[in-house]
Amino acid sequence: MKVKTYVFDDVQKGIEILKSEYGPDTIIIEVKENIKNGSRKTCEISVAVDNGSQPSEYDPVRTREKTEDIWNYTTKSLLDKIALFESDIIMDRLKSYPLSLRFIYDKMVENGFNAQLAMTIISEVYSRIGELAKETVRASYFLKDLLGEKIKISETMSTDDSVILLGPSGAGKTQTAKKLAIILSALGKSVSIVAYNPVNSESCYELKAFSKDVGIPFSFTAQVDELYSILEKDRRKKIIDIPGSVTLQKGIVEKLKDVKRIMLLPAGARDEKIRNYFNQFNDLNTAELIFTKLDEEETLGHICHNLIVLKQPVCCFTTGANIRDIVMPSKELFYKILFEGNKWKRDEGKPLQ
Repeated sequence: MKVKTYVFDDVQKGIEILKSEYGPDTIIIEVKENIKNGSRKTCEISVAVDNGSQPSEYDPVRTREKTEDIWNYTTKSLLDKIALFESDIIMDRLKSYPLSLRFIYDKMVENGFNAQLAMTIISEVYSRIGELAKETVRASYFLKDLLGEKIKISETMSTDDSVILLGPSGAGKTQTAKKLAIILSALGKSVSIVAYNPVNSESCYELKAFSKDVGIPFSFTAQVDELYSILEKDRRKKIIDIPGSVTLQKGIVEKLKDVKRIMLLPAGARDEKIRNYFNQFNDLNTAELIFTKLDEEETLGHICHNLIVLKQPVCCFTTGANIRDIVMPSKELFYKILFEGNKWKRDEGKPLQ
């Protein structure tokens, strides 16, 4: 399937010619009229054709397939045009803002933040402080406050509530469980780790070795009833690690309604992937977030964008493979992510510590 564009003097005659050549089911994608061509005006007609072949007879199945192809092509083309139009609007709007805010906008976009949202952010800063925004220091100060307002920060780390770690396979749940246990223990919390895996009992060996090394209690079970028993008997703040199967996670979440839920997502996850994963769960509006593996990304501005759009509280970030590679969220941290780039980015030529 490809698109061909033809030039005619008359639209109606042009369509008749193309229908005659390519068949009655040929789909007209676009018609441009009154195009100046020297001293006369012409029209351009774009049609979709099967790489030059002509249908010999009407085929409803093939027509439907062709219609779907055209719809996808047209939609993409339209979205591309809208994006270009929006970009032009943003550029025009930026010209009316102080140099300091234009600089802030450029840095945010450069570090991966969504351009439209960046425009909204600097507009809010300007509406709050007006001409004071000409001073970069003042503009930055108010920007930090605005990020602090728009990105929710979890208080789970300071409570005694147990948590269950959700998220896709490879998001780093087991490693994050260890990191959370270390930092909570350092904060004076009485904490333990519980691993549940009805399929693979060998998955607990890593956590069992970790428990032995650092002295943080650990329990493993392959039975749901035993999991309930552990949760009832163990009064410590528990970190529950379960496999990445969505079906299994949904079943446990349904049964453990009173346990705080934390969704782990790798830093590379973008808007659509995140929404699709959340949509697989019926009731995760109360879930908090941890973005993992920040060291694997080039820039991190998209994380701040996702946190603003999702409106879910963020618990922490993990920044590398080391057990202590974990950072707590703050407005200062969000600001640094947007303006200093990814300081945790892994150096491929440097071995992991």
